[in-house]
Amino acid sequence: MRFLFIDDSRQKDQKNKNKEYVGYGGFCIDAIKVKSLNADFYTIREEYNIPRNIELKWSPDKDHFLNKKFKGNREELFKKILLLLSKYDASILCAVHDINECHGIKLYGWKINQAILWATMEQFKYLVERFEKPYLGENDDIGLIIADHYSNRKEESNLIKQSKFYINHGTEFQKFNKICLTPLTTSSKDLPFIQIADLIIGITVGSLANSMHALKLFDDISVLFLKNPYKGDIGFVSTISGSVIGFGLKLFPRNF
Repeated sequence: MRFLFIDDSRQKDQKNKNKEYVGYGGFCIDAIKVKSLNADFYTIREEYNIPRNIELKWSPDKDHFLNKKFKGNREELFKKILLLLSKYDASILCAVHDINECHGIKLYGWKINQAILWATMEQFKYLVERFEKPYLGENDDIGLIIADHYSNRKEESNLIKQSKFYINHGTEFQKFNKICLTPLTTSSKDLPFIQIADLIIGITVGSLANSMHALKLFDDISVLFLKNPYKGDIGFVSTISGSVIGFGLKLFPRNF
């Protein structure tokens, strides 16, 4: 069994506040390694005196522990957590939209929330396609997707219905034989792996949005983006930082 843990992120461009990016993503991992990853995650937290009931977040609110009481170096903390992904052979999958370039907004006058929901559905479709193949296919295993609760529960219900349709009937590019259930949703506060997924997608979207904090950490995750063994794909040069990243990062539109 393999898991795909995913979360979403929405960030404004730090150089152009009129531009905004939304993304969905996280990491794939062998279920047999999850218990050890969990133990190491909490060991790192203890090194930094972070209480077990505190949820780690890429963009915590102003009253969060990381902003009010944390005395350590946040970049160093996140680097140590990201290194665990290499230790446990995790692979990263992310999809990001420049929401201002969404056809619905440019051509049909969609409201921003309508465009974001559409983008999230498109991103989910990409993630499940790549999770099925190449990831599960290459590893000859079955998989389960676990996601953080979406911000709006009604929209979450629509996302789950759409994902159920994809998994039962396939997309225009992929049939699903190895993903065994409709995605499960849970609270990120209760699951450390969703907190790690939050860091991953936060750093990815933040890097595209010109966040200096995110750009400092992007190279730590860039080497973990999923490669495509079926096409001999060895990666391509990122427009973000010159890092070589693989099949696991999808950008919409492709040239931003």
